Amino acid sequence: MVDRGEGAMRSRLALGLGWVSVALCCWPWQTEGQSGVSRSVAGVEAQRGASLGQRILGPVAGLAASAEWVRFDWYVREGRYERAYAVAERALALDPRATQGWTHLASHLVFGRASLESEPDPTVRLRWIQAGLALLVRGEGQAGVPADLAYMRGLILSWVTDLEGLGPPVAPGWPGGKDAARLSSADAFHAAGTAGNLEGFLMEGILRTGNRLPPPGEEQGE
Repeated sequence: MVDRGEGAMRSRLALGLGWVSVALCCWPWQTEGQSGVSRSVAGVEAQRGASLGQRILGPVAGLAASAEWVRFDWYVREGRYERAYAVAERALALDPRATQGWTHLASHLVFGRASLESEPDPTVRLRWIQAGLALLVRGEGQAGVPADLAYMRGLILSWVTDLEGLGPPVAPGWPGGKDAARLSSADAFHAAGTAGNLEGFLMEGILRTGNRLPPPGEEQGE
């Protein structure tokens, strides 16, 4: 026999899951057929629906976002990228402070869609890399740990720097070439350091001068 306390807990859980189902069913679905790159960085309609979803779901918004990331991974495995990106945008809108959501999607765009194995055309690969970087910049204004996103930008741009040094067909053709990518990487690491990840200053110094740049206010040793 179920006591009153357990019955009340089950009722609250059922109610919460019910609201999750209602919100996800009512969420604006985007139709397939648009350019994958443009869809991955747009997210406008998903964010417009976010405020309503967050108000409805409240404290369980993070749980709903986690469920959406599971769906994202499944759609990616199925090769249904347009639907995957719509789901990802919905997950980001539900829980924008979840830093790992931004890094997960950015990793897919940069190291998945922009890989030489997935896309031989360097022009298209460059667009996927830029889409992933733009996503991280967007996330820096919303995520709980923006320094991690800025640091990831620095790592991606360092990788691009190495690719540019290898030349065609590996190089994606970064505007300004290897040196421009290296300086952009240094800028991203500086942003990471400023946001609280002091290792970013170390990486910035290596990229700019070959030496560590101390964080602002840190005294130089003798």
